[in-house]
Amino acid sequence: MKKNSVVVFRVALGVAVWFLITKGFALWLEPRIFAGLPDALRLIFKQMLVPYTLGLAGFYLAAGKMEKKEPEGGQNVTAWLLLKSLLIQMGLSLPIAAVINILIVVLGGTISNPMAKEMFGANWIFYAVLLLLFNPVMEEILFRKLALDRLLVIGEKKAVLISSVLFALPHVISQGLPQMCATFVLALVWGNLRVKTGKLWPCIVLHGCFNLISGYIIQALTMIN
Repeated sequence: MKKNSVVVFRVALGVAVWFLITKGFALWLEPRIFAGLPDALRLIFKQMLVPYTLGLAGFYLAAGKMEKKEPEGGQNVTAWLLLKSLLIQMGLSLPIAAVINILIVVLGGTISNPMAKEMFGANWIFYAVLLLLFNPVMEEILFRKLALDRLLVIGEKKAVLISSVLFALPHVISQGLPQMCATFVLALVWGNLRVKTGKLWPCIVLHGCFNLISGYIIQALTMIN
């Protein structure tokens, strides 16, 4: 039991250090260091380079030298498996986010998507690359590879659950409670798929599909008058 707690603590610490470096740079250092640079270049540093250079270095300082276990896998990746996983992730995550949004409004709160305006704004090419390619690849490497492989030593079910919590928590700060709950469900699907197949690329594909559908297609439809 003590070993399990240490494993969870170190992986959680690694993710926390990664997040603090990423957000700390974006909030305090970037406005001071890169204030005179073009917006596109500032975005590249803030949302691409620093999180997966300095941020990953921070993760490795906290959790790099740990026992790891590759998922045994065994299940073949088929078109039906990908389609079924896509239907499950969309069929669960979107209704959950919608219900929470409704509850927030009923309780007198307001809902917003801080990234929606940027996605269709002047830097739309950057955000398309970020959301449809870069983030799906890098976030899956961090959470469904680096974090999950270290957690697998305590068991598959626990590893998938804990890595999903760690993936969801940062989203409550950057995108709010509805997105946090939605990403928790998504991470359960992706983590389970990684464990069953032993492969990372299906998770990357499904991650990109979710960003495309929820971030672009649905958002575009809601903007139509």
